[in-house]
Amino acid sequence: MGIPREYIMAGRITREVREWVRGRVVPGSEYLDICEKVEGEIVQRGGRVAFPTGVGVNSVTAHYAPQAGESGRVGEKDVVKVDFGVHVDGYVADTSITTTFNPQYQPMLDATERALRAAIDVLRRDRRIGEVSKAIYSEASRYGFKTISNLSGHTLDRYVVHAGKSIPNVYMPNLPTLKKNEVFAVEPFLTTREADGYVVDSEVETIFALVGRRRLGNGELDDLVEMIWEERKTLPFTPRWFLKDYREARLLTLLKELAKRKVVRSYATLVEASGKPVAQFEHTMALDEEEGLVILT
Repeated sequence: MGIPREYIMAGRITREVREWVRGRVVPGSEYLDICEKVEGEIVQRGGRVAFPTGVGVNSVTAHYAPQAGESGRVGEKDVVKVDFGVHVDGYVADTSITTTFNPQYQPMLDATERALRAAIDVLRRDRRIGEVSKAIYSEASRYGFKTISNLSGHTLDRYVVHAGKSIPNVYMPNLPTLKKNEVFAVEPFLTTREADGYVVDSEVETIFALVGRRRLGNGELDDLVEMIWEERKTLPFTPRWFLKDYREARLLTLLKELAKRKVVRSYATLVEASGKPVAQFEHTMALDEEEGLVILT
């Protein structure tokens, strides 16, 4: 069967954009500008944005997408994670990199990249998720860092970013085995030895996804559901993408109502519980019948 060519294309575009963004996250960069430029580069290269580009600064770990009008900027001592994805006809490639200009935290970034390489080394010979998780945790510990215990890598499916299996960053027993032709993302998250080592929900919600296409008998809500379905299917989105059609306040009200009716789900921004910085690196991979492990991104 082999890897669908759409995954190959999405992976190629993701690699190109990741290389493009390296060196462009510098002190003074606006969070929103980073996201808009990443998303523009994806489209320019022939892909589509798989989910809202995330900028996680210091303890902000995942699921934060800057909104229109925000003016946050990268500081000289920040740890900045840029998490983005590309899809081609719903086939998703997911990646992330971390940058810092603070020498204090460079060893944490280096250890995170080593943890990802250790996971890849295991996957070349062993498809048991537990062994992959053990490698990530062991490599982090070797260099004096903690993994985030409640964040995981994940399998991917068409129009689904988190599909079925999780790949934790700590060892857990009785985890399944990755199968041939499965596509998945491995993403170590590391933090300092003194940190709590887990994330909690904040009150900020900037990312949403349609649970399913369902009519509610309310014209305004139904129109928004159809617009989301046409643009995104069940892939995540962020409100700033729809501001050409809605005023922001009204859009947020409608999304809140759709979430209440369980037609849309929201994703809280995740922060490290003790406020310590977090680093993340991520690759999307596949297990091909003939080639074995293929790193798509």
